[in-house]
Amino acid sequence: MHPENIIADEPAWRVPRQTSATASSASSVIATRWRAGSERTLEFGAETAADCHVVKIVLRTMNIRFSVSGRTVQDGVTTPGSVHVTEPALPVRCLFRGPYDVLHLHVPNTLIAECARDMPGHQAPILRSEAVPSKDIVIDWLGRALLEANRVDGSFGQTYADCISMAIVARLLGSANSVGTYERSRQSSKLAPWRLKRAIDYVESRLDEPISLAEVASSAGLTRMHFAAQFRAATGFRPHEYLLRRRIERAQEMLVGTGMSLVDVALSVGFQTQSHFTSVFKRYAGQAPRAWRESRDVQTG
Repeated sequence: MHPENIIADEPAWRVPRQTSATASSASSVIATRWRAGSERTLEFGAETAADCHVVKIVLRTMNIRFSVSGRTVQDGVTTPGSVHVTEPALPVRCLFRGPYDVLHLHVPNTLIAECARDMPGHQAPILRSEAVPSKDIVIDWLGRALLEANRVDGSFGQTYADCISMAIVARLLGSANSVGTYERSRQSSKLAPWRLKRAIDYVESRLDEPISLAEVASSAGLTRMHFAAQFRAATGFRPHEYLLRRRIERAQEMLVGTGMSLVDVALSVGFQTQSHFTSVFKRYAGQAPRAWRESRDVQTG
């Protein structure tokens, strides 16, 4: 028998799979994953449980329309590292226009209340979102690190997951009162949604080709200087960093979904040499491509 995954795929959108871990975790964060590679347009609805908050961390570039209590929170392209918190007992809906990959943290209200004991004057901590989803590169990296819990040996996997989940919650609690002013100022200078979609579509269609900043900026109708600053404000990434990330994500899909050689995968995602591909892949994925592929083969074998 295979051991239960600590980070389990959701049987339905925002619904944790019932396992022995969830049954004994009334005061612990439960992490679940909602993902699919289908190009179909699908819509789902749910309601946040009355006894928890749900933290959404976007893991891949997606095109969605997301609403809370009937109010549209986001409509269009969203990129990795986008974070949103849904408070208890609120209805939510999401239209997924194509592939999606999202990490959900189900955070018990009791756990948030316990954090008040470490705050001056026992001030009640707040876990909430701004009017629109925010970008947080640190939480993006923590979320990806959390996914590795399924590959940690023995009973340490759950401890590993609990510690990283708490780090994410602590960061959100710590920034809840200070992020508002920064986010409002950033919203005024970020790339317009239609420009962002054009730029991302351009990148997606040319992942196997050399791409210059000027070309991507031109696809969005801006100069290089204005585009780079506004793209980073909208996505949290510099254009070149975003391009490398998408190339590595596409390479990961090829490594687990095809029998292509490492050289062919590297060339197919725009790298001129296997050595450059290997060094960039290791920086983003934490392992060299061959070791990363073999670890996935072992997990699914």
